[in-house]
Order: sequence, then C-alpha cells, then structure tokens
Amino acid sequence: MTSWRTAYASVIGTSHLASGNPCQDAGRCEVVRADEGAEVLVAAVADGAGSAPCSEAGAHMAVDAFLSTFRELSAEDPALESLSREKVDDWLRRLRADLAAIAEAESRPTSDFACTFLGAVLGPRRAMFVQVGDGAIVVRDAAADGLSWVFWPQNGEFANTTNFITQDNVEDVLQFEFADRVPVELAMFSDGIERLVLEMATRTVHSPAFRPIFDWLAKTEPPQAPTEPAPGLVAFLNSRGVNSRTDDDKTLVMAARVGMDFVV
Repeated sequence: MTSWRTAYASVIGTSHLASGNPCQDAGRCEVVRADEGAEVLVAAVADGAGSAPCSEAGAHMAVDAFLSTFRELSAEDPALESLSREKVDDWLRRLRADLAAIAEAESRPTSDFACTFLGAVLGPRRAMFVQVGDGAIVVRDAAADGLSWVFWPQNGEFANTTNFITQDNVEDVLQFEFADRVPVELAMFSDGIERLVLEMATRTVHSPAFRPIFDWLAKTEPPQAPTEPAPGLVAFLNSRGVNSRTDDDKTLVMAARVGMDFVV
C-alpha cells in the first residue's frame, strides 16, 4: 500500500515587501482518498503576473478551481480513466469565464488577473501534468537516481516574459502530458526559485536542492495531508540563503510517495 506525504508553502519576495505589494503566488495540494482506499494527489501552483494589479486573485482562483475540479473527478474515478486533455480544456474555459465575469463586474480587463499555472493529478497508476508559463514540475521515477523536469519553463521572446492563462491563445500554449506511470517524488515551484533548482545551461534539475525535504517527507507518519503551509518550507523559502539569490515571491509544493507497490 502506498501513501502520499505532502507539504506546501508560498512566501512573499523581498522586493514585494519593500514595495508594499502582496504575494502574487498561490499553491496547494490535497490527497483525495476514494472509498476503496485509493489515494490521488492533486496539486497546483500559480504565479500572478507582476504587472497585473489583480494577479494574486487570479492565481488563487486558478489553484482553487483546479483542486475543486480534479478533487471531485478523483473521488469518483481514482483510477483516472476519465482524465483527458478535454477535461483540462473544460476546466480552463470555466476558469477563464469566471475571471472574465469578475473583471467585467469591476470594469477591468481580464488581463488584470493574469497568472501562470502548473497542475498535477497523480493516481495509483496514472498521472497527468499541465503547464502554462514558467515555473516547473519536476519528478523522480522509482528507478531513477535524480529528478527530471516534465516541461521546461515557458519563456517569451523577450527577457522576463512568459505565457498566462488569460491570454487569447492559451489553449495553444498549454502543455499537457498523461502517463501510465506515477513518480515517487514530485516538486512544483513558481519561477521565484527556478534558478536555485534548475541548471539553465544544461536544462537539468539540481536534485540535491530538494533531497533534504524529500527525505523528511518520506519519514513523516500518515496521514500527512496539510491544510495550511508547512512551517519548515516557509522557513526554507524565507531563509537568507534563498533570499540572497532571489527577491521574487516563491511557492513550493512537494510530495513523496511512500510504500512498496510502486508501478514503474
């Protein structure tokens, strides 16, 4: 029998502290336990566009909508047989309609709620990954020594540009992967810590950056289903070592799959 151990946190960047702006990141994960005992991990991270005045609201709405949609689907179908790109497109259309309605009520353009997005749904034998924009999802399979990325961060034509869920061509830039395998470790993070954990020149993951956290997660006792940010992750993201290398908001969602019946 396998079981997920999870932790998440979002921390305001030092630049936003100095300017008085809010944290524009959001991230959460949940373990859905179906009636037959199967566990499904649902996780999401969103990073609001720095130039968009309501992007923190957009980020939280995106995370909430993804968890709500795929929590319900996972409870009904823990084998994830009904998961598809069409399900993701439906979620995205509903989210964009909700954002547009709020924007119209406030006499704003929908782009005021712009954010990037990372999503994952991991069942006992199947996994789904979604990405729009930068940040990354990295995983380790049971037979692998280190972590690998699912999608490389999306960067635009110019420096510090990327894609957002509010742009007109979002369905063209949305990346989707569905696999008949489930990693034993998962980390999802906003672009605030990209350069701390990704080797840009070689397009690889600096696995040792995550190892102490994964080792800690694997040793925790079930159920480890957090309903609030993990103090240890908050302390790490707020540490002098991290803040000396990035002044951006930072979000990290991590999960370790513990047990002996892994499917590889």
